[in-house]
Amino acid sequence: MALVLVEGAVLMCSHQGRLRLTGADPHLTVSGKGVLTAGAEAGAVFGSAAQPVPGMIAPCACVDPSGRPAPCVTTATLPPGLSLKLSVGGRPVLLAGAQGITVPPGAPPGTWSVADPGQKLLEAI
Repeated sequence: MALVLVEGAVLMCSHQGRLRLTGADPHLTVSGKGVLTAGAEAGAVFGSAAQPVPGMIAPCACVDPSGRPAPCVTTATLPPGLSLKLSVGGRPVLLAGAQGITVPPGAPPGTWSVADPGQKLLEAI
């Protein structure tokens, strides 16, 4: 069992960037926060110190070969980061073990993982 991610969950990239997720599904809530389903994590941009983005907690330190900021962009979750039993609107919910690849523009790929699921009540498999 793993905790289900909810709106406000925090992702961290391999360059120490941290970002709060939005775009939760309000059909299932935990403590008033909508759960995050598959796809909510894909395409999230961590932002850099020079280019902050909404939800950024800490900037991504990735730079391209010329030294310019190249903040990470997430790809979809790799297994086993999605619930096999709990779904909302036909889409599996994201779990605290979710992780994936990042694609910084012009820089080598990195990784992302969940730093904080945003709640401690609901678990799923």
